[in-house]
Amino acid sequence: MSDTIVAQTALGSIRGLQGENLWGTKYLSFRKIPYAKPPIGNLRFKDPEPIDPWNDILDCTVESPGCSQKMMFADFFLGEEDCLHLSVFTKNKDPKTLLPVMVFIHGGVFVCGSNDTQVYGPDYLIEKDIVLVTINYRLGALGFLSLQDPTLKTPGNAGLKDQSLALRWVKENIAYFGGNPKNVTVFGESAGGASVHYQMISDLSRGLFQKAIIQSGSALCHWALPPDRDWPTRLATALGWDGTGGESAILQTLLNTDHMEIVRAQDKLVTPEISQLGSLSHFGPTIEPYQSEQCMIPCHPRKMCKTAWSNSIPILVGATSEEGLIAFAEAQKYAESTKVLRFFDCVPLDLNLSIYSGEARRIGEEIRSFYLKDNQSYDEKFKSFIDVYTDKVFLHGISRLVRSRCENSKNVPTFLFRFNQDIPSIAFVKSIISPDPLPGVCHGDELGFLFKNSLTENSVKKGSEEYKAIDRLVTIWTTFATTGNPNCDATRPVLWHPVAVTGPPFRCLNIADRLEFCQLPETERLSLWDSFYDRKTLT
Repeated sequence: MSDTIVAQTALGSIRGLQGENLWGTKYLSFRKIPYAKPPIGNLRFKDPEPIDPWNDILDCTVESPGCSQKMMFADFFLGEEDCLHLSVFTKNKDPKTLLPVMVFIHGGVFVCGSNDTQVYGPDYLIEKDIVLVTINYRLGALGFLSLQDPTLKTPGNAGLKDQSLALRWVKENIAYFGGNPKNVTVFGESAGGASVHYQMISDLSRGLFQKAIIQSGSALCHWALPPDRDWPTRLATALGWDGTGGESAILQTLLNTDHMEIVRAQDKLVTPEISQLGSLSHFGPTIEPYQSEQCMIPCHPRKMCKTAWSNSIPILVGATSEEGLIAFAEAQKYAESTKVLRFFDCVPLDLNLSIYSGEARRIGEEIRSFYLKDNQSYDEKFKSFIDVYTDKVFLHGISRLVRSRCENSKNVPTFLFRFNQDIPSIAFVKSIISPDPLPGVCHGDELGFLFKNSLTENSVKKGSEEYKAIDRLVTIWTTFATTGNPNCDATRPVLWHPVAVTGPPFRCLNIADRLEFCQLPETERLSLWDSFYDRKTLT
């Protein structure tokens, strides 16, 4: 990037950069645009407030620091509290016709991640005729602390409310960047995918977007509504609270503590003794203890799904074929040992069963007997662990979302995909978790086909196999964002039908070297997990 350019917003002028992507396409970037007041001081933990207008030209040529966090896969802390920023990438802020808008929500288990272009570079998506927005939102305790006392005005889900306010900013400002506020698609991966689903089912975000793409997560994945383990008390105690004064004293302790000390303390809370397979986060979305003006989650997501405003919009949803490879280290340890997978490690947390109950033992043993056979080789044990993790942590929650759409969405399509294209030079998540090439498509690997990142090959030449694979997925995603239907030249001659409203078995587009519209290959496995839930709790 070199030359600067000034753009207007409803709140004031901003300065961005003019440059080009790795294939020479020129575009404009505006980074670190504030969409809310800095959540510092007495605004820490509180619902976000809209940013005030400014008079001078705001410098939006540098990256946002991201929100306070410990990085995933690294013992490294970074970020700031003043982090409620978004970035806008556009080829033309004054097009003849306003362009479709795509708003991306990053993942990271609700405790880490950011919109940094080192991971989410716009180079691939900006090739198409869309306007791209990427956002930051508060994480961990700073974004999801929930207290019961209404007078403390800390009901929780501030991070999700940040996302909603960012979407409102898009609606009110994106036309200044050539984007159509009436044609907005929100998309996200992992916790970002669950966040998209929460925005879909919450009235707080009603009408702020017209389409959604959900990748590898949903509000019905059990980790997207972490169990209540009195985390505020645990956190305050770890930071020196003496146990007196109740929630008011807890809040004051946390307000008086440096933001990064809070992050360090929360990182130490999840010990092996209280963690289970698939219990991915401690501070995350919660059912709010009382109604407030910005209430995000008033009741269980299952109930919200039934009457969600988004049941009238088209969505595209799916997962990678080997999501569980994200647990590579645990799978490797299991495959190398003579130990068996403990039965209670297999039981979904949202069944709310005591690990000592007979029902938990029955379900756990049934799962083990289905996936794990006697005298398995290392490779067989490794694959069994990956399959259990894939289905329990990701795929079954996504399947439940699709089932809910079948029951509650009428006359609008739900397109299901299964991403199964294994190109190691693009799959940046897998390159982090394992030093050696692994077969299979890991959780997050499809992101390398949508965003340029600094962790894989920086130069993808036009015409290469990598380029063709990237262009195909980007074309499918942006076609859906434009029209609400992903069928396009990139999917031909296959015809991708929406999921039948009659319910499972579901048919999907299997995205591999060759596209195939087929029955979801994991159908039998998912039927097992369905059997553990009654009709009332399944959707």
